[in-house]
Amino acid sequence: MKRDMELVRDLLLLIEKNDDSKELIIPENWNREIVAYHLKILDQAGYVKNNTKWAANKPMWLIASLTWDGHEFLDSIKNDNVWVKTKDGVKKKGLELGSIPFDVLKEFASIQLKSVLGI
Repeated sequence: MKRDMELVRDLLLLIEKNDDSKELIIPENWNREIVAYHLKILDQAGYVKNNTKWAANKPMWLIASLTWDGHEFLDSIKNDNVWVKTKDGVKKKGLELGSIPFDVLKEFASIQLKSVLGI
C-alpha cells in the first residue's frame, strides 16, 4: 500500500481535534483498512500512539493520540497555505507527494513555514 500524505495530514488534524481517550470518528467515505494502515505506520514513525482494535480481520475501533513529534510535524503542515506551497513545490520538481522520503517532506514543509513566517 502506498502512503497517502493527504490522508496523513487529515488524520493528524483529526487526532489533534479528538479526545485521546475516545475512538476516532472518521468520515464515512474513508476506508477503515487504509486508515488503520496509516495509523500503524505513523505509530512506527513515532508520530502517533496507535491503539486500533481489530475484530473479524477488520479495524473496528480506531484510537490514536499524537506524540510530541506528531504535534511538531502537524504544526509545520497545519496551515493551509504552507501545505499548498509544500505540495506545489514537490509537484514542480516532478515528484509525487507520497513518493519522497518523509524526512525530506518534513524539511521542505518547514522551509515553507519559515518562508510564510518571514524567517
